[in-house]
Formats: sequence, C-alpha cells, structure tokens
Amino acid sequence: MLTGQASSLIQGRRARVAATSTVNGHLTDLDDSLSARNLEMNAVLGRIAATAQELAHYHSGDEEGIYLAYSDFHPYLLGDSSCVKELNQWFAKQLDTGPFRLVAEEGKSKCSWVSLDDISNIFIRDLEKSQHQRVSELQRLRSIFGTSERQWVEAQVENAKQQAILMALKSQVSSDEAHIHLDFHSLRRKHSELVGELSNLFHKEEKLLSETIPDLCWELAQLQDTYILQGDYDLKVMRQEYYIGRQKAFINHLINQLARHQFLKIACQLEKKNMLGAYSLVKVIESELQAYVSATKGRVGRCLALIQAASDVQEQGAVDDKDNFLHGVRDLLSIHSNAQAGFSTYVSAPGIVQQISSLHSDLMALQSDLENSLPEDRNRCINELCTLIQSLQQLLFASSTTAQPILTPRPLMKELDEMEKINAKLSAAVEEVTLEHFKKNEIVKHHSQGVGLQRRVFVDFFCNPERLRSQVRELTARVRALQVS
Repeated sequence: MLTGQASSLIQGRRARVAATSTVNGHLTDLDDSLSARNLEMNAVLGRIAATAQELAHYHSGDEEGIYLAYSDFHPYLLGDSSCVKELNQWFAKQLDTGPFRLVAEEGKSKCSWVSLDDISNIFIRDLEKSQHQRVSELQRLRSIFGTSERQWVEAQVENAKQQAILMALKSQVSSDEAHIHLDFHSLRRKHSELVGELSNLFHKEEKLLSETIPDLCWELAQLQDTYILQGDYDLKVMRQEYYIGRQKAFINHLINQLARHQFLKIACQLEKKNMLGAYSLVKVIESELQAYVSATKGRVGRCLALIQAASDVQEQGAVDDKDNFLHGVRDLLSIHSNAQAGFSTYVSAPGIVQQISSLHSDLMALQSDLENSLPEDRNRCINELCTLIQSLQQLLFASSTTAQPILTPRPLMKELDEMEKINAKLSAAVEEVTLEHFKKNEIVKHHSQGVGLQRRVFVDFFCNPERLRSQVRELTARVRALQVS
C-alpha cells in the first residue's frame, strides 16, 4: 500500500511539473510576441514622430525657403532673388532716367520684340524741340557705352534661365509634397492596424490572466490534493531539519574538541608540576655540586703533584677505598654514567674533576635553556591554547536554536586540522616524556644495586682479578647459551 501511495505521489508530482512547464512555455511565448510587437510599434511611432516634426516645421512658416524632402534650395533662392533685385535696380537707374535712356530707346528700336510705334511716337514728340542736340548726344553716348545693350541682353537670358530652374524646383517640391502626403496616409493606416493588433493582444493577455492561468493553478491544486504552497512549506521544513542536524553535529564536534583541550590543559599542568619538581631537583644537585667543587678546589694542588709524580707510570685509576669523599663523588658520577647507558669507569681524582667540570658546563647550559627558552615556549603555548578555547566557546554559545547554523569556514577547518596534528604530536611528546620518567624511576630504583655491583667490580679489578675473570667467563657462557637457545 505504501508503494502504491508513493508511486501515485510521484505520478502526481510529474503531472504537476509537466503542467507548470506547459504554462510557463505559453507565458514565455506570449512575452516574446508582446516584446516583438512593442519593438515594431516603437519603431513605427518613432518614424511617425519624425515625419510629424518635419511637417510641423514646414507648416510653421519659420523659413522663407521651399521645403524639399531630399535637399534644401533656400540659399540658392536667396541668391537668385538678390541677383534679380540688383539687376532691376541697375536697369531702372541706368536705362529709365538720364542720358542712358536714349541708348536704351535706340537699342529697343533695333530689337525685334520692341514695338516700332512706341519708338516713333517718342521720337516725333521730341523731334521739334532738339533734333540736333539728340543726334549729337546719341552719337557721343553710343561711342562710350557701346556694350551696354549686349550686357542687358545677357542679363535677360540669365534671368530666363533662373526662372526655368525655379519652375523645375517648384515642380519637384509639389511632387515631394504629394509623396509626403501619401506616406503620411500610409503611416496613419499602419498605426491604426498596430493599435488594433495591440488591443487584440491585450484582450488575449487579460483572458489568459483571468481564465487560463487560474484554471491551470486549480488543476495543479487538484493533482496535488492540497494547497499549492504545501510543497514550499515541506521544503522549508526539510531545510530547517537539515540545518538543525548539521548544527547538532557541529555542537558535538565542538564538545569533543573542548574535552580534548581540557585534557590537554590538565596534561600541561601536570607537566608543569613535573618540570618544577625537576627544576628543584636540579637546584639541589647544583648546590651539592657547588659544595663538592668548593671542597675539591683545596685538593687540586695535591692532585696535580700526584699526577706529575705518576707521569712516567700508566695510571690505573686506583682510589683508596677509605676515602669517603671520592666514593661520594663516584656515586654521583655513576648516575650520569647510568643515564648514558654505559658502564662507569673509575678514574683518579683529576679524571673525577674533569667529569665534574663537564657536568657543570652541561648543567649551566640546561639552566640557561630552562630560564630563557622554556618559559617563553610554555607561555606562548598556554596563550595560544587559551585563545583557541575562548574562540571555540564563543562559537559554541553564540548560536541559537531558531537561527540557521553558521557552517565552519575553510580557514577554521584548516586551523582545526592543524590543531589535530599538533595534538597528536603533543600526545607523542607526552608519551615520550612519560617513558623517560619511567626509565629514570627504574634507574633510580636499581641505583643502589648498580652502585654495589660497580664497587665490587672495581675492588675485584685491583684486588682480586681472578674472581673478576671467572665472573666474566660465566657471563660469556650464559650469553652464548642464550644465543644458541
């Protein structure tokens, strides 16, 4: 039954996903078509606005020139009008009044397009007054201004050419106005078509928003058998549960890390106590050695004299057994020889003094390290551990149950890994120190037996060498038997 319900839920989810994808596809297509229509409408409106601006500028009458669609002839028309005006003024001034009027009248009489009756009437009217005067004046002016007639004819020809060009331009302007009128009507018609298409698209969009999309949403709700937002709520709940689980795991990790650091702190405190005890022991040994050194300084001269006396004979290292002071010094030196894992050889007083001086130099070096480098390293390690513990406590107690967990950043993870490695190294170092303490305790435990054995061997070496040889043979045979077995 559970399998059937799970399969039905999966099929319902697939149906919902398919329906939502179909609706999203329809909406995407509608958005694309609307955006394309809007782009076309914007282009058409831009052209309409440009054409309307040009027409308004043309009808405003701001310019005196003629409006043309492809070129502007306003400077040409201004030059033509000024030229015609200057020619008219010059001809009116030079040929209508004054002595040039006679030259003009004679030139008109010779032209084919001038009426002869007008000229004859003018000549008849003035003939009776000053016939001789006119003839002489005409001859004189004709000799001076013989070229005026030719210039006037050329000016008239140029004026006729300008008038022909002006008529051609006016015809071109009229044709351009007709084209503009046709374009304006076509733009209006296209604008009306686009407005109709936009209204249809708006109606379709309103229909989709009001009918189709609610129906599809209702079908999705029926397929899911619950509200539409139930899926989002479930997703939020699952996400919150996942966050809570991660937060619990992180809290457990921090608790374990805090326990490790507490244990490390306790171990550091114990090691500090052990170091203080060792330091006090070293101080006691130093005081004893200083006492022995002060006691031996008085006997240095005697020892030097004995060395000088026995320089010809090889020294065997014999020491009187009745000398308790040298026996005490040898006992102290035997501790160092046992720590070096070797058998001690009993030497004479100068050899003992040399060993004491070497031990004193080693002691001074260790004391300088203990006073200078070890406290600094210990304080730095303790400060770093305290800072790290405080930061971990802040991270542990800063979060709340309602807030989302703050996941561990990458640098903190690296620092945690480095801290794990340091903890491992520190554990190994603690184990090594513990092992050394154990060895030291064993050495101290068996010290008395070793001292007695060393004394017997020393005495047998000088007093009874045969017994020492027999003991060596027994030990050699025992070792060989053990090797064979």
